[in-house]
Amino acid sequence: MKYRAFILAAPLLAAIGSAFADPATMPLLGDSDIHLYTVFAYEPFDEPTTQAVEGRYEELIASGMDTARHLFDWRDLEPAVGQYATDFVIEEMDALRDKGIAHQFPNLVILDSEGTVVPDYIQNLINGGTPWGDPQITGAFANLLDVFVPIMLERGMYMLGLSNEPGSYYEDNPARAESFKDFVQAAVSHAHSIEPDLSCTVVFAGAHDRAIADLMPLLDVASFNSYIYKTQLSFRCRYFGFPLSLYRADSADHVDRYLDDLIEAADGKLINIQEIGQASEGETLGRLVSERNQAEVYAALAYGLEARKEYFRTVCNWSLNDYDKLWLVLRELLIREGLPECYANNIFDVFTKTGLVYSDHTATLKPAFKVFKRAVEYFSGDDADVGSIEMTGLSN
Repeated sequence: MKYRAFILAAPLLAAIGSAFADPATMPLLGDSDIHLYTVFAYEPFDEPTTQAVEGRYEELIASGMDTARHLFDWRDLEPAVGQYATDFVIEEMDALRDKGIAHQFPNLVILDSEGTVVPDYIQNLINGGTPWGDPQITGAFANLLDVFVPIMLERGMYMLGLSNEPGSYYEDNPARAESFKDFVQAAVSHAHSIEPDLSCTVVFAGAHDRAIADLMPLLDVASFNSYIYKTQLSFRCRYFGFPLSLYRADSADHVDRYLDDLIEAADGKLINIQEIGQASEGETLGRLVSERNQAEVYAALAYGLEARKEYFRTVCNWSLNDYDKLWLVLRELLIREGLPECYANNIFDVFTKTGLVYSDHTATLKPAFKVFKRAVEYFSGDDADVGSIEMTGLSN
């Protein structure tokens, strides 16, 4: 395999820089197309529902969807010092590869929206004042990369993530966060020493994540979790460490502005969207979100991406199916922290109804599924006419 040769001869090959593609071009993805894909909602369902949703997923694969992403916390990958849990990573990535998913994006998360997700021995160092760039910490992560990068490359990894929504950590821990850029710089350098073509990224929470200024210059690719909505209400929740918002897209022009904001924040880098979505029902401050609105937003997204295809490479929808149980916990947290119950219900409605299909025994289609499927066909090259993606116009 290609990556094994790089590991054995990395010092020699690194000196021949011209032999490699630029990781900023995402060379392991293998083409210059936009890869549009979706993920499952993280919630256990009964067997008939699970089978029905998986059937819809396989329908999208048959339409040309060939990409997936994963979030793996460092603490789960290394449950004890120097002991690595490879089996569940292999199982998860192999299962998707066997379904026909050729390209996979694993994010090895160090900072997440709720804070650090590192092994206890690393957390103890951080709590004791050790900076993120200290060799004890960067060396431990380099050892982790030595184990997992080859495994993941063999299963179609085209890009490596190094955190998810770090901005909340920057807000809550400004002194400690100052040295995190040294950690990221060391991690990117080590990943490139294993596979020089491997693109490295950090996923930011939208175009205004506090960590962008520090980290974006160190990355090959710009990545975002950012939803196609217009903010209606913000409420800071201590559990998440960043403002939660109620949203609704108002027009195709707003979708275009949303994409342009990401392009500006990316500062010339290619863009990966790790999460994007729109609810199909619910009420935000008296303004209804509908199935039609959801479908039209996805159509507007397809047109917007086509018009900006030189900037975007991978776009992941959140999510294929609706989910409920996990967000019941969030609703109760918000109410306990003082958010009026009507607003908590609004957030619950919007966040639980972002699926393209319903989580029932037949995975009943929403209109947005058909739009999304047509967009997958178009961007995968199976449908040459973007005009076949129906958009009747978003209502104002």
